[in-house]
Amino acid sequence: MAVTHFHLFTRVLGVLCYVTSILYLIDSFFPSSILKVTYSTFSAILLICALFFLTTMNRVIVLLLLAAGTICLMIEKSGFTLALLGFGENVNLLTLFLLIPLIGTFLSTAGYLSALKEKVQERQNKVGQHPYRLSFILTATMSVLLNFGSMAIVKRIADESFSSYRNQALTLTIMRGFATSMLWSPYFVNVGLVLVLFDVAWFDIGGYGLILACFYIGFCIIMFKKISFQHDPLIEKVDQTPKGHSNQSSIRGFVTFCAILIILSFLLDFLLHVRMLTVVSLLAIVLPICFAMMTNNLKTFIQDVSEQVQTAFIKLKNELAVFISAGFLGMAMSLTDIGNFLSKVLFQASFGSVFFISLFLVILATLLAQIGIHPVIIVIGIGSALSPDQFGVSPEYLALVLLIAWTVSTQLSPFSGQVLMAAKLMDKPTSVIVKQNLLFVSMIGLTLTAVLYSFYVFGWL
Repeated sequence: MAVTHFHLFTRVLGVLCYVTSILYLIDSFFPSSILKVTYSTFSAILLICALFFLTTMNRVIVLLLLAAGTICLMIEKSGFTLALLGFGENVNLLTLFLLIPLIGTFLSTAGYLSALKEKVQERQNKVGQHPYRLSFILTATMSVLLNFGSMAIVKRIADESFSSYRNQALTLTIMRGFATSMLWSPYFVNVGLVLVLFDVAWFDIGGYGLILACFYIGFCIIMFKKISFQHDPLIEKVDQTPKGHSNQSSIRGFVTFCAILIILSFLLDFLLHVRMLTVVSLLAIVLPICFAMMTNNLKTFIQDVSEQVQTAFIKLKNELAVFISAGFLGMAMSLTDIGNFLSKVLFQASFGSVFFISLFLVILATLLAQIGIHPVIIVIGIGSALSPDQFGVSPEYLALVLLIAWTVSTQLSPFSGQVLMAAKLMDKPTSVIVKQNLLFVSMIGLTLTAVLYSFYVFGWL
């Protein structure tokens, strides 16, 4: 009976997560103080409940964030209502994190991902085996929409399509391909976060992010030959790929869905007054439902979504707690003068050099990530505390610095989602990946920072 009550409780909390997100979306189009207070209250409830499910270390980190935020509010003598609204500060990120996976759910329900796997297998039969190159390309493109899900999907496609490859090298290649989208994709939490923190539009930084992604890809190609795990035997198996043709209608449907989603995202971001983060969150609900109706998959899709909603809280409890508590701290810090103070200290410590400031922020984020501090906390802390004007740079420049910092730190942190996912896929401890990626991360951090600084020098940012 106790187990039944526990499952019921977590399912209700899962539903509450989505209700909170829906209320935020409604408020984005029809602003209401009542809605803000309501979804902020729900966020506070979710955070309190999540505390009981966290590990001791994560619980301590979250409580420290809350304590620091509370001290800031007390110093500024802020009222209860403002404090309550602080819990809803990052509901936009929670909304993106909850709703974007609905896209992957639909692609799976409609059979598009299976069709894609068959298409890859068919291509391998025709043009030969290129496991690492194709896996990197697939992950770099699919991750734009599917986030972490792309790593598991591409790894599964690789396992069922390629007859000869080294498992650990292939998995690391997939992980590096995943990070490509973190520099520019509006469907990623880190991109949405910096857009909100610095009040910039995606069109202000998206093009620069794509250029940085191109440099990143080029560096991945150069560094590929440096991948060398100590025990990574060549896997060879009999070619069992199907000789028939993949479902062409499903492939066309997959391409059509992705094209419409991307076109509408940028078009609506240009036309509407809301942010890109809100646009893509809304499309993640509306577009899959429309396509599910057109493809006669609505009933199955609703069933899959229902299961996803009910298990959302227990699966995302860590991210939920970090997002809400970090947002609370960020709001509280923004009320104080700590930003100007830290900006001046950092500016003096780096001898007034924009390049050294940028590199220092990337290194700081990477070091903090090594001890388990979530990138959301790092970026919100830096973004809320530092003032671009004090450094003589634009908000767009500082936003891109933090995108680089996030991308680099999560490639090396043993606590990041992609490293944990890669470790699971290759069945190795995270330390193996961290050791293998150390030189790569050091070089890519320096290179991307230098490229971004050149934009500043030439007056483009």
